[in-house]
Amino acid sequence: MNVVPERLPANQPLAERYINDFASVSSLYNMKVTDPQTWAQRAAWLDQSKHSRIDRGALVNCLEPYNRLHNNHEAVQKSLELLRQDDTLTIVGGQQSGLFTGPLLVIYKVVTLILGAREASARLNRPVVPVFWIAGEDHDWDEVNHTYLPDRDGQAVKIRMDHERGGHSPVSRTSIDHNHTAGVLKQFESLLPDSEHKSEWMQELRQYMEQSDNLSHAFAKQLGRLFGRFGVILLDSDDSQLRRLEVPVFRQMIQQNDRLTQAYLAAAEKVRALGYEEQATVAEDSANLFYIHSDEIYTNERILLFKRDGMFTDRKGLVTFTPDELLDMLEQHPERFSNNVLTRPLMQESLFPVLSTILGTGEIAYWALTHQAFEVLDLQMPPILPRMSFTMIEEKIQMLMKQFGLSFDDVRQRFDEVRTQWLSEQEDYHLDERFAELRRQFDQMYLPFIESLAEVDPSLPHIAATNQHKIEAQIEYLHRKSSNAVSKQHEVGLRRLDRIAHSLYPFGKPQERTINSYYYFGRYGEQWLDQLLSIEPDLDGGHRLIYM
Repeated sequence: MNVVPERLPANQPLAERYINDFASVSSLYNMKVTDPQTWAQRAAWLDQSKHSRIDRGALVNCLEPYNRLHNNHEAVQKSLELLRQDDTLTIVGGQQSGLFTGPLLVIYKVVTLILGAREASARLNRPVVPVFWIAGEDHDWDEVNHTYLPDRDGQAVKIRMDHERGGHSPVSRTSIDHNHTAGVLKQFESLLPDSEHKSEWMQELRQYMEQSDNLSHAFAKQLGRLFGRFGVILLDSDDSQLRRLEVPVFRQMIQQNDRLTQAYLAAAEKVRALGYEEQATVAEDSANLFYIHSDEIYTNERILLFKRDGMFTDRKGLVTFTPDELLDMLEQHPERFSNNVLTRPLMQESLFPVLSTILGTGEIAYWALTHQAFEVLDLQMPPILPRMSFTMIEEKIQMLMKQFGLSFDDVRQRFDEVRTQWLSEQEDYHLDERFAELRRQFDQMYLPFIESLAEVDPSLPHIAATNQHKIEAQIEYLHRKSSNAVSKQHEVGLRRLDRIAHSLYPFGKPQERTINSYYYFGRYGEQWLDQLLSIEPDLDGGHRLIYM
């Protein structure tokens, strides 16, 4: 495995500026981890602010049964015991549960989590444990119900788990149909490359799906299988026992709701003043909290609460509470409450001694809206550790790139241009030049001819102009057909070129946002993950090419 740094611009301008010009956006954040003093200063603040967080012992007691069920490894138990100690800190990252772990970026986020915890522990000479936050309370099924594997030509194929349901139930409360999962597993297996590791991985995936009531449970078991040996603690944000612990924080969010709203609005204004668009919805009447509602029509409907005339309600009018009624409901049914993207960072900070949080570029952008909200609850925004980014380049792709003389940037930035240029260099017919000359000669002969027809009948030039467009369209059609014939002659070469693009930038997107991790686990086994975890951590989240 050869590792080569290769700049890959962030897909969010604000995140790009955070990574490469922090001073210009420092007013939106707190500290940057590349500053040598950041972790020491943050650790000191965490030590003196223990009173602001949920009791450690109660938190670990809540996390232990969940991890025994889905992530039962000796290293995890050690991490949990360390978390009981007052001097232990955490690095936290999270993601929605995804089908068969989802895209590669999920794996890279956990890799960043582990490497970041190791680096921080070595620098501070105290325990730092990795915690992965599964966002099981999220309700967007279409975001988590699919993944992609390459077919034999390298083209990414979508594998989708359909579900017959309406509404917006949290993923962790959405039961999966085991009759349907058999077909999904069969399609996944058909696309997974044949290797010595394939049957073992498929057997495990079937087992995890059979043992799981919902996609979040299966996701947790898969992450536990891959990362439990590294001591990664897992939690589901929709865990009912965890929700009981969170009651005091939700109470603060309700009682301080107006102040929190003003903090989000002020931050959004600051983001706009710096020339950026806010990456999460900030509304003056939003409570930034969800309520899980059930009645004779809806089951576990996750509805966003708004403030109207001193009441908490939703857009559909399904529920309406006074502030006191909402607080009473919180005490009686904490499992009915849920964070949104702007309050989840506050909940994370209230639960754990967060030395750093691992964020992708989109998350970095919307976290800019939370800085002042932390202060409302007497908290402090944690330093952000950008998720590390990789592109895997297999040996066969390397050979093809060498054959065509392509760099990674050629594929990323100008592949269509390169493809067209290559094809034009292969054919000996010079079709573009010949058809261009045909059009020139046609115009040269036809235009004077049209003008001369006016002497015969003034209406004829108009008819001739219409005829001209038809002839030009036929010439264009012939040009296209001729080009397609040439392309067919060079079909093998074009397929090889396309295979490079399919592998490195499927659908014109970074590989890590599309391809499923089991493609590489299937081909290379766990050695692939071990090699990733042996790489020097990049605290700026830089992109690197991995030559396999």
